[in-house]
Amino acid sequence: MSAPSLSNQGVRVACCTCLAAAGLLGPVTARGQAPQLDDLLGLVDPTRDDWSSEVLYAQANHTLKELGAALVRQRAAAQPDVAAYFVAGSRSAVLRPAGGQRTAVGPFQVRRVTEVERAAPDLAPAAALGGLLEPHRGSEAMRIKFKIVAVQPRGTGAFRTEVLYQGYSRTGPRRTQQNAVWSVAWSEGATADHPLIAALELRRFEEVTAQGAIFSDCTRSVIRDAELWHPQLAHGGEYWYGRLDAVGGLNFMGHHGIAVGDVNGDGLEDLYVAMGTGLPNKLLIQNRDGTVTESAAGAGVDWLDDTKGALLVDTDNDGDQDLLCAMGPAIVLCKNDGRGRFGPFVRMRAATPAAFYSLAAADYDLDGDVDIYGCRYVKVRYGVSAPLPFHDANNGPPNHLLRNDGGDRFTDVTAQVGLNVHNARFSVAAGWGDYDGDGDPDLYVANDFGRNNLYRNDGGRFVDVAAPAGAEDQAAGMGVSWSDYDLDGDLDLYVSNMFSAAGRRIAYQPRFQQTAAQQTRQQVQRHSLGNTLLANAGDGTFRDVSDSAGVRVGRWAWGARFADLNNDGLEDLVVPNGFLTNERKDDL
Repeated sequence: MSAPSLSNQGVRVACCTCLAAAGLLGPVTARGQAPQLDDLLGLVDPTRDDWSSEVLYAQANHTLKELGAALVRQRAAAQPDVAAYFVAGSRSAVLRPAGGQRTAVGPFQVRRVTEVERAAPDLAPAAALGGLLEPHRGSEAMRIKFKIVAVQPRGTGAFRTEVLYQGYSRTGPRRTQQNAVWSVAWSEGATADHPLIAALELRRFEEVTAQGAIFSDCTRSVIRDAELWHPQLAHGGEYWYGRLDAVGGLNFMGHHGIAVGDVNGDGLEDLYVAMGTGLPNKLLIQNRDGTVTESAAGAGVDWLDDTKGALLVDTDNDGDQDLLCAMGPAIVLCKNDGRGRFGPFVRMRAATPAAFYSLAAADYDLDGDVDIYGCRYVKVRYGVSAPLPFHDANNGPPNHLLRNDGGDRFTDVTAQVGLNVHNARFSVAAGWGDYDGDGDPDLYVANDFGRNNLYRNDGGRFVDVAAPAGAEDQAAGMGVSWSDYDLDGDLDLYVSNMFSAAGRRIAYQPRFQQTAAQQTRQQVQRHSLGNTLLANAGDGTFRDVSDSAGVRVGRWAWGARFADLNNDGLEDLVVPNGFLTNERKDDL
């Protein structure tokens, strides 16, 4: 769970508290303590320290934001007036090249140019940008976003940046999205604080069009009950933060579970929604007309407690979906009576106070009932328990495997089955999947600040084989999803991580952690790289194909899921992302 970017000694990689404790944010104080949060917040302004590449980033980013706004305003122009952002006589490559690989995927037409000719830029910027905007002309709505992911100082006011460009527009039913990577050369403008673009080069380009959107927001047509909608579901966590007692977790963090299942046996999927601390959890029962009715109070599960994880699963093989809730250091089993009402309740409490964050269920021992694996993240609470070392932590709370012994009895067998190995790594999510095809479920654990685990199930005992299998993925792990995406008969793996433009800019600077070993530098750099798609090689190992598959950049990603959205037999990926944006739209 990595927080808004902060800077000192050039590290805006992730959580400021964790980085400070790890000594990555700069020297400790005279008392031998890591910098305090107030000290770090003052360094959000890159001019407050000596990290010159971040000063260049801030200046270039300002110019690009103004250029983007100008292009949106002038999207109808064949050659927009952009002279104010370019050095006189500057040149640009073609920014919307012809050709490339064309693919039709359901309603989408995809054109991808991956081998861009590295010819010298020979177009006037207005002509190049006008060509880029051609499919957006006449659009009713448009947005442009730039993200700088690398800065290379060149001296005497010149520098170069690698920029991710994204342009989106809507024209009637038509949607167009462009994704590209630019290499931008900069020179000082009239003042050093306002650099101008000296040259634009294209590295990669992709354009996707669709005649209409495949999704539409139907929230209010499903949730018609005005009292249910307002205010509890109409407002996000930032609204409730400060309005409710902070007995449990902080509401604006959004670490609350959602579970889908047929609760009342009518053949329709229902939804259990865990709310922030102090707000009652919701059980949304689906009606035949597609609307939902809130039934948590009548069902006995309108908990006010901080509920981070939720599962609907049949724990007793009676044919109905029972509810499992992660509440602080306990997992609560809510027994379904078959009609959508719950009770009795069985509380399974860990020996230490660390909260459970997520739950995963599978019959690991093949005895005919589902067992429960619970992930735990911090020993005390978020922002207090610091990972040490930041990039390879092993000081988190232990996760637990609870074996289902029938009769609503569960036994903690974590150590007994070998899952106590490498079991202190700030875990966020886990997923079961038989990756080796031997008939029993294996377990993958995504860790935020430690290497991930791949526990191979050998007849009910587990061995962590992540390293030899090439599946450690030492990054900010937030989610796990198994699927045979390439249809070769074995399970592949997608891991949600943090993509941080700030981390990529800074961690790859030559001066970053100069005294650290090269391996340590590489491990920290990996932490902000983005999501990982691991293709199963069929021999017990995995290959990282994230870049070639085009699924690396998922922003600050969480529990991504494989799903066949267009019913073509191929698994697509849905990647939720974002963190702590609150009312500011430009903070991440």
